[in-house]
Amino acid sequence: MMEKDYLSPFAMVNKDICDGADERQVVNHITKYVTQTLNLTGCFIKLLTGSSQYEEYPSQKSLRLGDNTFKFKCSEQYKLELLSSYGLSQGFLYSRSANQPTSIFNCLPDENIYFTDITDLDQEDEDFALMKAEGLKALFMFPVDMYHENVGTVALFDSKNGSLSRDDIKFAKALTSRGIAAVVYQRNMEDLLERKRLFLSSFQEISNTINATLNINKVLQLAVQKITEALGVKGTQIRLLDQTTQELHLAASHGLSDQFQNIGPITYKRGIEAQYSLDAHHIDDIIVIEDIASDPRVQYREAVLAEKVNKMLTLPLHIRAKNIGELTIFTSGEGSFSEEELKFADAIAQQCALAIENAKIYQRIKYEYQHLLEEFGYDGSS
Repeated sequence: MMEKDYLSPFAMVNKDICDGADERQVVNHITKYVTQTLNLTGCFIKLLTGSSQYEEYPSQKSLRLGDNTFKFKCSEQYKLELLSSYGLSQGFLYSRSANQPTSIFNCLPDENIYFTDITDLDQEDEDFALMKAEGLKALFMFPVDMYHENVGTVALFDSKNGSLSRDDIKFAKALTSRGIAAVVYQRNMEDLLERKRLFLSSFQEISNTINATLNINKVLQLAVQKITEALGVKGTQIRLLDQTTQELHLAASHGLSDQFQNIGPITYKRGIEAQYSLDAHHIDDIIVIEDIASDPRVQYREAVLAEKVNKMLTLPLHIRAKNIGELTIFTSGEGSFSEEELKFADAIAQQCALAIENAKIYQRIKYEYQHLLEEFGYDGSS
């Protein structure tokens, strides 16, 4: 038997990547090389779209083969995007059966799964009926991990009994993972650049609005809207501090219910050990409440949880070391805020503080000018 050439496919794929080939060309070559090198009938690579956190996965599918039980994570929320395939018909890949949320071809396997002969299965299954109609007999599936998360799946098919060796499996895993890593890296870079453009354009729009109007309500409402959209969070609020009562009064809100906006009174108290308002911070601090349900500093906890919020980020609005309010971001996400996101939100918060200060200065100058006119006998009507 001729020895399989595992090296050449890696060389050709690396050349594609170094030459700047687009992701479609890279993964198309990978599925072709895997299929031909291992003398298989076909192959596909699928990538998870959306988050890979499984708290939203209510369904788990199990298949038995002899004494072994294989499990798959299934979900209607997160879909698997077909990156590339080779040797498989369109009817197989895009059939209604193969694209059901509970199909193993649309799920993430927990581990390596190898059916060397689907006629040995202990149960009837639509997926294997589909394979039989395609003339396929063997299936090897495995998850692809990146950054300690399952980001996709690869399936290898054969029309004869499966006979993959350990070296074959190592080769298939290494080459497909190389391609998926290139795709994920490229998409992450594109997402990063797009987010930077979004942050910059949002900041510029708010700055331009501040320069173009003294309508502070318009500025603050634009700020909470842009932060919510740019960060992809549940909502954002700005509350201004009444220095006399030490209460925080709602000035602008976006993405949150009317009922939630009406909660109060919200008291702001300084000091590390003090009871805080919705979250907590003291001047110049950015405080993240990681778990609304358990953090003792949170007031109106039931109202916050009813809003489907589990994390909050608060930034101070301050002018010349004097706190004039708070900007609070509410999210239902699981991940932490990045340093870039914190800097973006903080920059917007200080832009809002500057806009408020400018409006106060304008009102004071306007009042003093009007008073000066009156002293010189003008009533300001002409």
